[in-house]
Amino acid sequence: MYNAPIIKKALEVISLIIDKNKPLGVTEIAKTLSLSKSTVFGILKALQESGFITKNRATKKYIIGQELFELARKVLRGGELTTVARPFLEKLAEVYDETVFLCVKEDHIIKVLDTIEAKKILKISSPVGTKLPVTASVLCKVFLSPFGNDEIRNFLKERGLPKYTENSITDIELFIEEIEKTRRNGYGLDLEEYMKGVRAIATLIYSQDIPVGAICILGFISSMTDGKLKGMAINLLEAAQKISQNLSQLNIKA
Repeated sequence: MYNAPIIKKALEVISLIIDKNKPLGVTEIAKTLSLSKSTVFGILKALQESGFITKNRATKKYIIGQELFELARKVLRGGELTTVARPFLEKLAEVYDETVFLCVKEDHIIKVLDTIEAKKILKISSPVGTKLPVTASVLCKVFLSPFGNDEIRNFLKERGLPKYTENSITDIELFIEEIEKTRRNGYGLDLEEYMKGVRAIATLIYSQDIPVGAICILGFISSMTDGKLKGMAINLLEAAQKISQNLSQLNIKA
């Protein structure tokens, strides 16, 4: 049987970086996988050039890159993602009577895959297929949170941070602080930053520890009070965890 050792080693490096879910250096990777530093360095260089991982210039450590994110999304097709997530979206919408939607990042846009609307008369609508800019506040925060600050900084310099409302954060360093807060909490908030009078809370969902989409709950400021957001965060994270577990158990292949 033909065996390609370097491919196997490269996959081991990618798996380690995903499993550890933190920046790793050449020495730590080499020691953990019992590989030489030169071998690890060569693999990391190739993966970095392909965009599957990215290197923090300050710490010289590596984390997952944008291309790995995109690959995971393509492998986990939208229909399967929607099927697994829908019961949890419906439950969140029922409990809070706010609109809940499932979305994915596609290149430089965010696409809504599924929507469960609130039953009340005054509600936010986000039809299936709606496309949002990647800089849409809370979704930008959660979708960029897995990446290193250097990569985020470069991305935002290229895309810019539009002023959607008077609450929009247009300073890149301040926005990165919000992303760091999102990492710590596990969810992001939008307090009238994308649409005036509208609040939102969102978190990522994963398959095999790779982010493949996000759940977002949004509503008018009159109903999305500070107290409601606190309880909502707990249930949102719990729903995302269960969806992620179910997706990972499917072991979907391309």
